[in-house]
Amino acid sequence: MRVRQFLSEYRWPLYLSGLLGMAIAAYGVLIYVATRPNSPRPIPNYYESAQKWDADEAVEAASRQLGWTVRYEIPAGVPHIAGTPRPVDIRVTDREGKGVSSLKGRLFALRPSDQRLNQTAELVELPHEAGCYRALVRVDVPGTWEFRVDATRDSARFVHAARVPVAPDTPADAGEGK
Repeated sequence: MRVRQFLSEYRWPLYLSGLLGMAIAAYGVLIYVATRPNSPRPIPNYYESAQKWDADEAVEAASRQLGWTVRYEIPAGVPHIAGTPRPVDIRVTDREGKGVSSLKGRLFALRPSDQRLNQTAELVELPHEAGCYRALVRVDVPGTWEFRVDATRDSARFVHAARVPVAPDTPADAGEGK
């Protein structure tokens, strides 16, 4: 009976102190998460990146206006050993579907969920067809990767980015009958 009477008389101060206690606990959790050693860090050089954002956005808009399409493919049937680079084929076509040749640039293979796996490779034009390029990158982990092309032709710069699903490797002896 006494507890019920106490709660009845001091109901509003108890509500307010409960809300204050929850806010203090939430701030404590936020401070702990932000200051622990393995917490996510801000983007390196974020201020410099923000300053050149407008220029990068202008390059992306100019690349979209070219009307070029890019297709990424990890060729099937190419032997691959885990831990070694594997080929990524890039096909760049213009509005009419013709291959765009003479590009010089790089392929960036980015793993959004684990930045330690990010890497870059030179684009090499394949001689058998115009607009076909190949880059060698280590793409061992299955899942979604982001492939970015940053290339130039004459004085024009072209950039493109796409998310590409990477299937797990099949074991080397899976195709052999035992």
